[in-house]
Amino acid sequence: MKHTTQRDWRVSRPARRSRVIFDQTTALGGLTVALFAYIIYHFVYPLVSKGLLW
Repeated sequence: MKHTTQRDWRVSRPARRSRVIFDQTTALGGLTVALFAYIIYHFVYPLVSKGLLW
């Protein structure tokens, strides 16, 4: 049996147009930014304000 790829790339049902698309990548990116902000605010900023880091 010959393996062929599907030539019709259209979605079977029309996609709804939403303003915000919240998928796994968006969630992971938001979580990464939130974790980075938490680390900066709670660990790095106190060291900078006390003059220990710079």
